[in-house]
Amino acid sequence: MIKYKEDWEEAKKHYEAYWEKSSTDRCCLAMTTKRTNGTIPYPNREYTTPEDWYTNVQCMHEFTMNGCEGSEFLYECIPSKIMDFGVAGQCQYFGSIPNYTPGTIWFEPIIDEPDINLIQFDKSKFEPHRKITQGLVDLAKDNYFVAMNDNCGIIDGLAHLRGTENLLLDMIENPDFVHEARDRITAAWKETQAEIFEIIKENNLGGSTHSWMQLWAPGRHLQLQCDYSCMISPEMFEEFVLPELEETSSAFDYCTYHLDGIEQLRHLDMILSVKNIDNIQWTRVAGQPRTSDNIAALQKIQKAGKGLVLLPDRDEVEFLMKNLSPIGLQICVGGVKDKQEAEDFVKLAKSYAK
Repeated sequence: MIKYKEDWEEAKKHYEAYWEKSSTDRCCLAMTTKRTNGTIPYPNREYTTPEDWYTNVQCMHEFTMNGCEGSEFLYECIPSKIMDFGVAGQCQYFGSIPNYTPGTIWFEPIIDEPDINLIQFDKSKFEPHRKITQGLVDLAKDNYFVAMNDNCGIIDGLAHLRGTENLLLDMIENPDFVHEARDRITAAWKETQAEIFEIIKENNLGGSTHSWMQLWAPGRHLQLQCDYSCMISPEMFEEFVLPELEETSSAFDYCTYHLDGIEQLRHLDMILSVKNIDNIQWTRVAGQPRTSDNIAALQKIQKAGKGLVLLPDRDEVEFLMKNLSPIGLQICVGGVKDKQEAEDFVKLAKSYAK
């Protein structure tokens, strides 16, 4: 049992129905509010560098415990800490060096030529990530879940190594290099992510969690993505990315594709064609139409038999409940002011699930 998730058994039932695409009394709703009687178990220490927030397990643990003590995790919201190695952080196992900043991790290109001999997996470079994972699991105990990391996106990782513009040219001039590099990175990704899952599964009650999507799965669940696809044609997506998605989605039990921006809509049919992708997580990019403005695409996703993970504005929630099936639907509602407002959303969800 997880200390900060008192209603875990009820939430678990909704998660299991979510993955099975079976009917319950409502869609999944992940909401949190401030705890009125919490205490701060750890001091807000001053850590010296941005790197500490990504690599110092004591820092990560204290920050998470403070958040848990100050929050109530309502309905399908879970106390979960992601290990942030940088998006497509598996590039580090091929030599990339992370640049830690207060908000994110960046990677500078290190491969100047499309030479496949320069794409070499060094397992020793995975060891720090393995130790961070084990260390955080040991500290978390039964207080919160330790989520899978953000190592996702094989072509995205190759772009870190090669550089965005260089990889675009490679796709035209050196496609064999791209194919082989992608396959090598995929093999390393599968091996290392499988090891991470083995470390966290007991802490995750036999399954795995995704932190910011607020998902728990009764098995191995991973995020897939190709943010790089915003820059390429459907023909290039079919050649370079679709094989990646077919391979990576078949390696684990559950997969959610992170669709980041409406530029990826031109690839949606191919993404939906991948049998082992269970869900699409819809991200509204700044400056683009709101989630509810894309209701036709969301309905198309559900019609294809895929689940949805949505992070809409609060005033969009009722419209989405009204126009989407509750089956396989997860809505993360931010900014809930108290438990009563959360209960109101639940009542609304139940009314549209009838």
